[in-house]
Amino acid sequence: MVQSEIRWHTDCRQDYLDTVWNIITDEKPARIMEIGGTTSRSTGDKTLPDHVTSFTISDISAEELSHVSDEFDTLQINACGDVSHVDQRFDLIMSKFCGEHMPDGKQFHKNMHHLLADGGVAVHLVPTIFASPFLINWLFPEQLTRKAVQLLQPRRFDGQNTGKFPAYYSLCRGSTPYMRKALADVGFSSIEVHEYYGHHYYDKIFGLRQLDNGLARLCARHEWAVYSSYAIIITRK
Repeated sequence: MVQSEIRWHTDCRQDYLDTVWNIITDEKPARIMEIGGTTSRSTGDKTLPDHVTSFTISDISAEELSHVSDEFDTLQINACGDVSHVDQRFDLIMSKFCGEHMPDGKQFHKNMHHLLADGGVAVHLVPTIFASPFLINWLFPEQLTRKAVQLLQPRRFDGQNTGKFPAYYSLCRGSTPYMRKALADVGFSSIEVHEYYGHHYYDKIFGLRQLDNGLARLCARHEWAVYSSYAIIITRK
């Protein structure tokens, strides 16, 4: 099947934000949690509707959570570890560019399933493993890839941004049979995976940029999801 409209990487962030906001406004979740939203929340500066009774920011780091405004609740957990002690349940859980840092993607999604209320939905924006920059990041030593990112994206290390964390890309894929089966095995009642193609990492490398963009468009036209670059994962309990 050939796809008539290419989902390009430049749209994935806005599509993710729109998805989250549409769920908030249409499904009226009362209890919301964001994984890793200590510095940049998926709702931005928007005023939350009155039906939202709690907004919890979760992170593994107590130091990161100490920077969160008092208007939000906080929850210190390892999203890929043991969360059986957590009593709260959430109607909406979301994360952007956090899933790739989870060493065990299936355990991460099991934990999200555990933390969701019945009928609750989780939305995650992740890079996918078989796009060449992310595959290189996964295969090569962290010290080497950190230097490469410093060279190509120096703004990530300017003190105002988070720099670079180790990435594992476990269960970070497009809408492949492997991905859908793994999420179905967790027990979700509904699964959507929307993949996006292309990336900005080679923008300053003439020749490689054109070659990679051409390959990305070819993969997109033929819906070769395994070679996508980003994915929005929507799961419902």
